[in-house]
Amino acid sequence: MAIALSDITTKIRYLLGDISTTTTDAFTYTSSNIFTLTEDNAIAITTVFLNNSDLGASEVSFDSSTNKVTVSLTMISGDTVEVQYTYYPNYSDTLLEAYTRAALIHISTNNYKSFIEEATYIFPEPNTREQNLISLIAGLLIEPDNKTYRLPDLSMVVPKDLPTHSKISKFISIFKKDSHGVFDVL
Repeated sequence: MAIALSDITTKIRYLLGDISTTTTDAFTYTSSNIFTLTEDNAIAITTVFLNNSDLGASEVSFDSSTNKVTVSLTMISGDTVEVQYTYYPNYSDTLLEAYTRAALIHISTNNYKSFIEEATYIFPEPNTREQNLISLIAGLLIEPDNKTYRLPDLSMVVPKDLPTHSKISKFISIFKKDSHGVFDVL
């Protein structure tokens, strides 16, 4: 069995406080029916209005890789388009997936367990505790100066003066010894 990388990135987002937010962008049509959202890391569009009329799903498309919304209806200059959408304020999925891969390497090089990532899945399937370990290490790599991380079965308090790789090594060492959660100062 395997687990999707997206399951881990969700946990990382919770650790870092990168919770999805909803916003609205307003555009005035001039010549192009393609509109670029102002916020990076858009997840999905929820509603699109053309001159205050709700558009159907078949009349709108969204490309999350380019952050662009396309309206497939004929418009005239001056028409207003409002796009309501959700986004992550700080980190893209691509960035979090890269840090997850780095966390897997740290876990392997610190002789805990070897996981492989293939086609956005992690093999062998990490148990819940191991998923939390992966998430904590990725969070530490992203924000090395963050002093405390907490999940239901794991907690980590780290001093700022320790290099990031040393923090990770010590944390994995404690993790290997304690099967009930890590409640320790590194």
